Amino acid sequence: MLHNPEDYPEPQMFNPDRFIKDGKINPDVRDPLTVAFGFGRRICPGRYLSNGSLFILIASVLHVFNIHPVLGEDGKKYDPFSAVITGLISAPEHVPCIVTPRSERAELLIRQTSSEANLS
Repeated sequence: MLHNPEDYPEPQMFNPDRFIKDGKINPDVRDPLTVAFGFGRRICPGRYLSNGSLFILIASVLHVFNIHPVLGEDGKKYDPFSAVITGLISAPEHVPCIVTPRSERAELLIRQTSSEANLS
């Protein structure tokens, strides 16, 4: 359903811009969440927990880390979509990047969180 060309032109192409129009969310494009978790009586009861958990995880990573692309041999940014794994879930095969703490305070927060996780 998420590969219907009537709803998503060129569905096999990675194009997040399809959801944006004039700098805002395009209301003419079908929201993938309407079918990603099922629908009707069989809709996933954990969809809100899943979306909330993913949001917190991504926000936490972006809060404490700087993530920079690695330059290729030609001096240009590496294109992560040059090799893609396909199947049930599509994903880039390899995304080389440099991940560093944003500050000394962020590094301290990371180390504290890591040591607390190792205690349990």
